[in-house]
Amino acid sequence: MGQAMVAIAQDACTGCDLCINHCPFEALLPLTTNPEGRSHKKRPVVVVEEQCVGCLSCIGSCPTDALHEVSVPPLALVSPLLHPSPRPETETVKRWGNKKTRWA
Repeated sequence: MGQAMVAIAQDACTGCDLCINHCPFEALLPLTTNPEGRSHKKRPVVVVEEQCVGCLSCIGSCPTDALHEVSVPPLALVSPLLHPSPRPETETVKRWGNKKTRWA
């Protein structure tokens, strides 16, 4: 059994941000801007690969099933854990204090 990570099907992500509060490692963040040509009005959420530990806490929170598990074999030479994608520009989400999201 290998390490797991979460991936997001960008076409299915509506930008509802429900998954963000379910990630204890702050590995899910919204993009700063909505990509051009996107059919949804809200900007999508992306996985910050170096933050994702594969706990899969977020998967059940997605109403559109945009989140899914990606298995990474323990001896993989080409792995998103070893070679993360360039980090996109994301928006910081305030989680603590008055009127913040807090934890789910």
